Order: sequence, then C-alpha cells, then structure tokens
Amino acid sequence: MIDIHCHLLCGVDDGAKSLEESQEMLKIATSQNINKIILTPHRRHGMFAYPVEAIDSQYKILKECGRKLGVELYLGTEYHVDSDMVNSFKSGRCHTLAGGRYILTEYSHASEYTFIKTMTKEALHAGYIPVIAHIERYECVFDEPELAGELQNIGALVQINADAVLGNDGRAVKKFCKKLLKNELVDIVASDSHNTTTRVNNMAKCYEYIAKKYDRDYADLLFNNNPEKIILNT
Repeated sequence: MIDIHCHLLCGVDDGAKSLEESQEMLKIATSQNINKIILTPHRRHGMFAYPVEAIDSQYKILKECGRKLGVELYLGTEYHVDSDMVNSFKSGRCHTLAGGRYILTEYSHASEYTFIKTMTKEALHAGYIPVIAHIERYECVFDEPELAGELQNIGALVQINADAVLGNDGRAVKKFCKKLLKNELVDIVASDSHNTTTRVNNMAKCYEYIAKKYDRDYADLLFNNNPEKIILNT
C-alpha cells in the first residue's frame, strides 16, 4: 500500500514529537505492508508555518530510517487553502506531493462549497491536480455527497481517512464514508496518522474492511493504484 497523507516528520507541526516517535510510526506503517509514504506536514497561515529548512533536514534523516525498513519516503504538504496557494507551490515554499503536479489541499470544516470549487479550479488552471484531503470533514459536502463527484468531474481527486471509514471519527462520519464508497466518490484512502496512540495508522485494517464490504479490486484502487499515480506523476 501507499500512504499519501501523514504527519511522521517530528517537530514541524502537530504530528510526531520526536525522531523516536517518527521511527515508531514508520515501523507501524511497514508492519501493515505500506512500502511508500508521502510525508505531508501542515501549512496553515497563523498556525503551521511550514518551516522548509527544518522539514528538509528531518526528511533526510527519516528517509534513511525508511530505507533501512524497506519503505520509500517522499515529501509533500497538507496545504490549508488560501489565496496564496498557487504562489506557495510555484515558488517552492511548499512541496507538491512527491515532487509532481499533485497537491494535497485542506479546507476548514465550515468552508463554503463555492470556495472549495473555486480554489480547486484555480489549482487546476495553474497546472496542479488537487487531492482534496479528508473530504468527510467538510460540512458542505457532508450535507450533499454528490458534490464530491462534481469535484472529481472537474479534475480533483477525493481522499478520505482510514479512521473515518472504520468509525473512529463517529458513526455519522462512518455512514457518510459508506455512502461515498458505495457511489465511487472516493479516489484515495490515507492514514492521516499523527502519532502512535490517538491518531495511529490503521490503513491495513481499513483495506481489509473495504475489500470485504466491497471488493479487493476496489480496495487496491484506493490504497495502491491511485496513490501510485501520484508517486509516478501520471
């Protein structure tokens, strides 16, 4: 499997707090047959600054740890969308996913759909393919699931969190994810893991759940085939 959204880098956002925790998170991932991971530190104005030098430094250290465990690591950004988004990626202040044309875009839970759609189109117009992070969190889509399909139709990819599918974020969210999955309104499932306790990587458990409830080909599409397109930049 390939995890395209997680917070393994230590000391750069609200993810891992130490190198030791980063290494333990890597071990948890590899024990679940995850062999490629895109590290996506937060960038959110006024909250997470995305310190590029610290991120690059920690990445070099963790990449070597990953090599020893047999997992390939890549860099990215979980970008909380604002008007400076395109400039942030064009200038290199923030990393695209695995250095390609895909970007991981995050919104506030109360963001209006018109804003999400407008900024998705702006990213596409600039040559990027937005992967909309944990879409199950956005009230506007929660109320109208078909909007996820509209975003797919204009060129975005839709990502949901493994924990949301498994019910760890509540019964209502689990029910919503079922609706998205049933109607094929999901492109990627990722861990969005932050630590080794409260927000741990549960991708293997989620893979088996989806493979059993739907089918294994669908699970492979969400956990491997579509994520691999991001790695390969295809």
